[in-house]
Amino acid sequence: MIDYSKDYHTFKPSLYRESPNLDTLMESILSTVDIQQQDLLWVAYNILNVDLAEKSHLDFIGNIVGQPRKLIDFNSESFFGFDNSYKSETFGSLIDESIGGFWNSRSYFNSATARVLNDEEYRRLIKARVIYNSSNCVANELLEVINLITDSQDNVVQILKHGYIQVKTYDTSGLLSYFIDRVDNKDNILPIAAGVRVILEGLFESPLAIVILTNLLEKLVNEDLPE
Repeated sequence: MIDYSKDYHTFKPSLYRESPNLDTLMESILSTVDIQQQDLLWVAYNILNVDLAEKSHLDFIGNIVGQPRKLIDFNSESFFGFDNSYKSETFGSLIDESIGGFWNSRSYFNSATARVLNDEEYRRLIKARVIYNSSNCVANELLEVINLITDSQDNVVQILKHGYIQVKTYDTSGLLSYFIDRVDNKDNILPIAAGVRVILEGLFESPLAIVILTNLLEKLVNEDLPE
C-alpha cells in the first residue's frame, strides 16, 4: 500500500514547504486517492473469496469455475420412491387421492423445471466445483464434495467393489440426488472415474429424528413394563 501523503511531504519542493493552502489542497486530493486505493486493494485480495462473495459477486466466481447458479431439469415434484429420499412419497390411496407420489416414467416426468440456488447453497457448490476441477477421483475428494452439496458431515462413502461406490446420506434438499442423476452429463460435479457407478442407498434418518424416535421408544417401553 502506497502512502501518498507521506510521499507528497517527502518530495515536495522546498519552494512550497511553507504553503499551508497547497498542503490543504493536496491532502483533500490524496485522501480521496487513498480511499480508492483501499477499495481496489480489497477487490484485488477478495475478488475470488467465495466466503465473502454475495449475489452477483458469487455469480462472477461461479462463471470462472464453471458452476451456474441455476440447475436445469431439477424436478421438484413429488414422486413414488424410497423412504427418506428427497420428495419421495408412498403408495396412493383410493380413499384419499392426495396421498401418494407419481411414478416417474417416459410418459410422465416433468423435466422442464429449474432451481435457482440461494447464496449459501451456491457458495457450497462453487467450492465443490473447485474440488472437482482439480480432482484425482479419490474417495476423500468425493466425500468432501458430497459434504458440501448436502451441507452435512454425516455422509458415508464406501467402495463396495471395483466400479461401485455406495453413498449413505440424508439428502434433505435433493441436490445430491440431482447430481447423482447427472453423473454422465457435462455438468457432473462428483469426482469419480469414468465407468464408476454411484449407488445412493442406505439412507439414514437425521440425528434429530434419531433422538426423537429413541426417546419415544424408551417412553413406550417404560410404560408397558409391569410395576
